[in-house]
Amino acid sequence: MLGPISRPSKFAPRGLPLQRSAAAQFDEVVAIEVTRLEKRLPQVVARVEFAIEDVPNLELDATEIPLTHATGGTSHEPYRIVVFRRPIELRAERSGAGLSWLVRSALVLELADVLALSPEQIDPDFDTDED
Repeated sequence: MLGPISRPSKFAPRGLPLQRSAAAQFDEVVAIEVTRLEKRLPQVVARVEFAIEDVPNLELDATEIPLTHATGGTSHEPYRIVVFRRPIELRAERSGAGLSWLVRSALVLELADVLALSPEQIDPDFDTDED
């Protein structure tokens, strides 16, 4: 049954869905944070490829669930940083931390580790505590 809300209207120009999925919202948060870092350090971020996956592929004996993972960085391939959506979303919900703050922190810490810099060199506004 198609009702008036499923057809294009001024509220939903393309029709349903009226809400974006959690994955789409997360993708947007990551894109915003990567863009923010790219504006601050274009030469650094240009050497890094970013990706998003739902969950990490863990060994059965894993004791910690990562928020990000980095690979590459050889002369033939750029660094690749993978951001894991579900662990970040769940940690943000449990801790009460803002999703964008947690994504930003995870990206800054992973970039700092990959590039052997301090988090403050990646983002001078970096703070380990949520505002």
